[in-house]
Amino acid sequence: MLRNRNLTASEAARNNGVTVRDFWRYIPKAFKKDSSGRVRAIEDHYLRRMEIPGPDGPIVIKIRGSKAKSEVAQFRNDVFSFLGGNRSALRKWKGVKIQGHELLTDPRVIRILGEQGNLPEHFGSEQVIPYSGGAA
Repeated sequence: MLRNRNLTASEAARNNGVTVRDFWRYIPKAFKKDSSGRVRAIEDHYLRRMEIPGPDGPIVIKIRGSKAKSEVAQFRNDVFSFLGGNRSALRKWKGVKIQGHELLTDPRVIRILGEQGNLPEHFGSEQVIPYSGGAA
């Protein structure tokens, strides 16, 4: 609904196999009613705990917003692409921080973590924490 302003809440719910009531139940702060009573999506204010690989194993970080969430997911895809044989997959992440958390891009360490099965179990998945308006 953020990407397509013409999409109604009913259409968005139907496209995702849920009901509009589910929107209000599970992600209430992601929507509001405008003056005409139409449900609109608003900017993502949810705080997420996500796991990323660290030198000694998984690290849980807190991030806010869908852009950072997408970056972590893309990083995850590139880590697994690297482990699958794409030697250049980690290059674009060297020195990159996502909301203050520097990403592990040392190919040797990533390879060792992958061989040991010590990459985060939920790498790239999230636990959503409703936005309370305060600092994270």
